[in-house]
Amino acid sequence: MKARTLTALSVLNDLRHAAYEALERKHRYPALLLLYSFIDICASLACEQPTVNNGTRFKSYVNRYGHTSGAVTVEDLWAARSTLLHSFSPLGRNTESGAARPIFYFAWPETSEAVRAVLDSKGYSDYLLLDVGHIKTISIWCFNAFWRRVQTEPDFEEVMLQNSEHLLKDLFQHGLEMELTAIETLVAKAGEGNRAS
Repeated sequence: MKARTLTALSVLNDLRHAAYEALERKHRYPALLLLYSFIDICASLACEQPTVNNGTRFKSYVNRYGHTSGAVTVEDLWAARSTLLHSFSPLGRNTESGAARPIFYFAWPETSEAVRAVLDSKGYSDYLLLDVGHIKTISIWCFNAFWRRVQTEPDFEEVMLQNSEHLLKDLFQHGLEMELTAIETLVAKAGEGNRAS
């Protein structure tokens, strides 16, 4: 595994931990923003057709790896991601046009019944109600598929490295990547020396 691969995985791990920490602190919507962003970044790093748009890339990736279940579709998830990101709301352009149903969320100690009663009393209809844990689970499936492909498919690692060229990294990750690259270079040189003798 190459140094930049480990850096990309480290960035994804930081984002995943930030989402989980936000969930633990009961910051539901910031956590959801992080989880949807996490899925989005996994999809972008794994994309083998760089010309496709963000929506197509996200939906295709979740379709392939996200193991959605029940009434929620990838169209609904894309709309939820987009409206949450752009308006910090379950309602937006895609839901207003009828292209997707809005997704509202509940998390323990709330119950789906209690949240549904509130939404119904406010006049909402034709919506989805998901446990926040459902989105967390989808993000886990998406990351696990990404990680498995990095470990088992050298060609995929090259695609991921190309897609991660502009990945936002902090100073620690830049330093770590430089150290790992230096070690990688030393190991390669040692291997060349062994073959020459």
